[in-house]
Parts: sequence; structure tokens; C-alpha cells
Amino acid sequence: MTNTAEVTNIIRIGYVPEHFSTPLYIAKDLGYFDQLSVKVELVLCPGGTGEMTSKLHDKSIDLAIALTEGLVAGINNGQDWYKIVGTYVDAPLCWALSAGKNSNHSSIDNLHKTNVAISRYGSGSHIMAFVLANQQHWLKNNEKPFDFTVLNNFKAMRDAVNDGTSDFFMWETFTTKPYHDSGEVKRIGEITPQWPAFMFAAHTDLLRDNNRKQALLEVLQSIQKATALFIQQKEDESIKRVMDNLDYDEQDVRAWFKTVSYAKNHRHVSTEALQVTLETLEKADVVKQPIKTINDLIDVDIAILIE
Repeated sequence: MTNTAEVTNIIRIGYVPEHFSTPLYIAKDLGYFDQLSVKVELVLCPGGTGEMTSKLHDKSIDLAIALTEGLVAGINNGQDWYKIVGTYVDAPLCWALSAGKNSNHSSIDNLHKTNVAISRYGSGSHIMAFVLANQQHWLKNNEKPFDFTVLNNFKAMRDAVNDGTSDFFMWETFTTKPYHDSGEVKRIGEITPQWPAFMFAAHTDLLRDNNRKQALLEVLQSIQKATALFIQQKEDESIKRVMDNLDYDEQDVRAWFKTVSYAKNHRHVSTEALQVTLETLEKADVVKQPIKTINDLIDVDIAILIE
């Protein structure tokens, strides 16, 4: 049985095993987390945002670094156990569309009414399919634009498009690129939404505890410090870190650094970005009326709203 005191003296951070998460490893390796009043544990979530919101629900993590659209949609659709507390990556995420290596699909145009492999319902790979359908004007007469197959992880999705179980999947472009380069799967397009890629979301239990809330501020400051170092060293050490951790090609890492932007203050949350996200998700029929207000999405004591 877990000791309650132990649980309240730890903040478990859920994250995806991608290049974006490298600052977390820096904070851990350089002892930034060791200097805090609370123990920090990193929890790998290969299933992405859907897995993290589930883990927030069952309290196996306290803080998630998850996709903006997944968090906004989740809260709007009744996931009331977490709130947004800050922004991690404020540049948009570019999603690659991939089909099987021998697939007849060669472009976005002929994907209507096909089967999409997704990690989980409510995940970015699920939500972005509706954003794609909205852009392509496929959301008409209450018809379903796609069928979905839930596969939990990235490898299973790649396997599904190759064995014909699914027609395509959507995943972050640089994470998918090595599999395009090797020929394992085929790139057939991309889509980039108009909002920050990743935000921080904390469990409401943590946010109701003043001591843990103060510890959360310390954690965000430590990640901020690690992020600043990561960007500062992007011409040498940081490139090597990403290459070593994820076996990425140097040229790809350098290209990614040209596109990424981390929030200069991890507590900042753009009201405009959240509004655009809400409006787009509503148009794509991912959230239903009435949509929540911006203040319903965030914790106003931690997040600092900006335009």
C-alpha cells in the first residue's frame, strides 16, 4: 500500500519519448530536480496524450506534457480532473500523414472514408484526423469521415498500414521521418494546426494542495532552466543528446531545431491560441456546444494568461 505522505511528496511527470522531451532528461541528469523540495519522477507515455489524460485520471501521474488540442478537447468533453497550467512548446506541431509502403494511397485527396490508425480516442492522432476532415470539407450531413482503429502505440500504427488493417496514420513529422527514409512507411502529406504543440496540465488534486502547488512552480522553473540550456547548446551538445537518445540523423535534428520554439516562460498561456484551438475543434466536431471558457481550461493561480 502506498504511503500518502510519499505520494504528496512526489510529482510524477508524464511525457512522450520524442525529441521535444530532451529538456526533461537534462533537468534530471544535471540534478535540477534534485534541488527541489519535492521528488520528481519521469513517467514514459508512448501512447501520447490519450495515455497521459488516462494516467492523470487514475492518478498515476500528476503533471502531463501533452498536446494542446488533446487537453482542450478533453476538458471540454468532461475530463474535469486536470487543468492547463502552462505552455511547453509554443511552435505548432507538424503532423505527417503516412500510408503503408505498398499502399495505393499517394495523397490526402483520396483518404475520405478510409480507416485511420490512432493511438487512443482523444489523442492527437485521433483529433487531428477531424481537423484534416474539416480542412478537406468532409464533415457534411453528420457522416463519419473515417473509421478508426485504436492501436495504443506508434509501432503498431506503422504495422497496421503495412498489413492493410488501416489506410493511414498521423504522427509528428520528425519522429516519423526515419521510417519514411528507410521505406518502412510512405509519406503522403502533412498538416499543421494553428496552436502551440505542447502544454502542461496538472491534476486538480495537486492544484488544491498549496504545498504541492508551490512545488509545481519549482518543477516548472527547473524545466524552464533545462529548456534554456537545451536551446543555448543547440549547435553542438543538444544535437548530440537528441541523436544519442533517439538515434536520429544529425541533418534531421538540425532541421528540427530550425522549426521548434519553446515557451520563454513555461507558465504563459496564450488566450488567443486557446480560442483558436476551441474554435477549430468545434468546427471539426471534436467538441460539442457549449464550449467552456478560457478560464475553465486553466488554473488561474499557476498559468499566466497572455494575448
